[in-house]
Amino acid sequence: MRSKATNALQIVVLMTGAVYLVVGLSLFFSPYRIMKGFSSSSAGKAPAVVDYAGGSVPTHEIDVPELTEEDWLKQTVNDDIISPLYYLFRVFAAFLMIGGIAMVMPLFDPLRYRGLIYYNGLVFPLIASISLLLFIRAQKSINVEIAAASGRGDTAWQGAHLVMIVFTILFAILFSMNATGLFITKKQASEGRE
Repeated sequence: MRSKATNALQIVVLMTGAVYLVVGLSLFFSPYRIMKGFSSSSAGKAPAVVDYAGGSVPTHEIDVPELTEEDWLKQTVNDDIISPLYYLFRVFAAFLMIGGIAMVMPLFDPLRYRGLIYYNGLVFPLIASISLLLFIRAQKSINVEIAAASGRGDTAWQGAHLVMIVFTILFAILFSMNATGLFITKKQASEGRE
């Protein structure tokens, strides 16, 4: 019979796998709808941009027509930069699905698949959350630099993309839950008990 600590670890592993599976499936099948749901910008408005020697500076907002999912996909397929990014994003979503399915294995034998928990439950979410924090910080510094170059004195920084913040928090929570589960079962694992 398994201990309460092992059962707690298995619950954490199951939750991690379920989150990976749900996020991976939703991002794989409809990345446009998911990202549109996280969009915090006002619909129909976009910054007008003026190019200058050191880059470009947003000057004011202009009305733009709303892109449908079909229009967006047509634009994505024809863009040399966005198209590979879109398909690499879907590969990442497939990786999350596979990682979620793989998290079923430690439910049957937590000692044998402890390394999988370390990789999928600790290493991946830690690197993902730290990377996203760095991306958010870089986004902020670039936006502040653009605002300073415009000479208007106001900052263009209004907040990171909501999806980046949500995934940073989600991965940080998954990391801390798995770290706690592995920590409370550390002594049992070293003794070879479940």
